[in-house]
Formats: sequence, structure tokens, C-alpha cells
Amino acid sequence: MSTPKYLYLTNIPKLHAELIRAECIALTGSVPNAEGIAISEKCVDVKRGAYVKSCVEILFEGGSVSEICSQIRSAELHAEDFRVSIVKLPRNLKVDSMQTARIVGGVIGGKVNLTQPQVVFLTVITNDKIWLGRRLSESDGKWVEHSKRPHTTSSSLPTRLARVMVNLIASPEDRLLDPCCGTGTIVLEAAQMGMKVAGYDINPRMVGATAKNLDYYGLSGEIHLGDARRICSQSDAVATDLPYGINMVQNILRDREILQNIRTLAPKAAFVDVRDLSKELIDLGYRVEKVIPVPKHSILRRIFLTATQ
Repeated sequence: MSTPKYLYLTNIPKLHAELIRAECIALTGSVPNAEGIAISEKCVDVKRGAYVKSCVEILFEGGSVSEICSQIRSAELHAEDFRVSIVKLPRNLKVDSMQTARIVGGVIGGKVNLTQPQVVFLTVITNDKIWLGRRLSESDGKWVEHSKRPHTTSSSLPTRLARVMVNLIASPEDRLLDPCCGTGTIVLEAAQMGMKVAGYDINPRMVGATAKNLDYYGLSGEIHLGDARRICSQSDAVATDLPYGINMVQNILRDREILQNIRTLAPKAAFVDVRDLSKELIDLGYRVEKVIPVPKHSILRRIFLTATQ
């Protein structure tokens, strides 16, 4: 019996190609191609994905729709309350999606339900290959809702970027700490994924804002007033947006003390900053495993994925 394979659809890499690639590898163990497709033997619930959109269990693959239909007939594929959806990559591929869905659906046994399907068969069509599979999970897109949270600041991290950071450094069963939580962008994403979260901030207003944002979405976390240079709470992973960046006066000594203390709090950490912290992190005993550029207009943020030595 052949090993099951899974097809993952991601956003097609453009401006944030390295970020999308890194999240896909972190979640699925595979690299997406230029069309945003990754194939893996690993089955992952991509509900928490930011750029990884769908997980599909591959049932059939071939070079044409007729070949796929032949395989469906041979396997006597059957489902109740199903729908066939078409994904064209690239989107301008000259394929009639409605007609193709009818043709493929016509050879699947069972009852079609276009409005409330219990099973969705995804047909992914590219220039040289076609896959048909059962969709297992999709990104919940909650980061979009979180971008409308009631309490935020002009320097708050974008929610989608926060979700990626959490995916790059932590698993759903991990306890995640944000020692500089601000209004809780990272804490919110981790809590939505079901992680045990803790957030600290030196500013009482930020602590209150984070607690209110969590409560607004019915989420929970341990939120405390505290200086990131003095925290001693232990976690599985740290993810934080260092607070002394774009719109604040930088204090090199303070930043160094924050980083020095964070190194003792978890075996792995992800930082985001507009500065290149590589040398500073190495000097403090971190192992810098990856630096991912995140460009936006005139700003270049960097995500530093690290491990303590």
C-alpha cells in the first residue's frame, strides 16, 4: 500500500516569498513551488496557517481531466453530500472551472451538495499536472478578524505577521511567552491556536489593552505587568516584537539586557525588529538559525529564529 501524500496550497510567493516558504516548511516539512503547491507525506491541520491555506489528501493525479476521471471510475470513488471545487494555478489558466467540476463530479458516486457539502473534493489544475483530493483542513483566517481588535497602536505588529512568527517557533501544545507584548498581537494569535500563553509589558496601559483584546475574542492568557529584563517565567518558546524600534528612541543597553534575559526563558525564540540583530544575538549566546526579511514599503523588518546554546 502506497504512503498517503498531501497537497498544500499556499499563497503564491511574491513580496513575502521567504516568509511563505518558511511557514510552509515549518508546518508541512516541504517547500512550496512557484505555483504555491507543496507535496508532503506529513498530514497537518492548517487551521492555524497564515499563508498556508489548505491541506488536501491526494487521491488521484494525472496529466488530464480524462485520466483523473478514469482513475475515479476504477476506484469507484463514492461520497455523500460532496462538492467538486476547482483550483487553477496560474489563475488565468484556460480551463472552464464549472464544466470541469461537472465532468469530475459526474463520475463520483453519491449525492452532490453544492451549498453545504460534507466532503469537498479539490481538483488542482496546473499547466502540466492535475491532482484530485479530499480537502481536510483550511486556514481559519482569524488573523483578519484580529486586525480589527479594539485596542491597538500605530506600531503594533500586523496580525498576519504575528501568526507566522508563532507558527515558525511554536507548536499548538507549547507554552508561548511574549515578554514585550504591547497590545497583545502575538499573544492573541497564539491563544487562538489553543496555546498556553503568557504576556508581559512594562507599560500598564499595554497590559490592560492585551487583557481586553483577549477578552473581546473570548480567549485567555496570563497577562502581567513586568520588565522584560527581569522576567523569570519559563516557557517552551518566546516570540516577541522588540519594543524599541521604528517610532521609539533606541536604548542599546536596555535592549541588550532584554535579549540577555530572554535567552534564559526558553530553548527557542523568535524576534522581529527593523535592525540586524544577528551579531548582538550571537554575542549573547544565541544560535541564529534563520533570518527572514519581511519588506513593506520603505520598512524592512527581520524575523530572527534562534535557539539558546
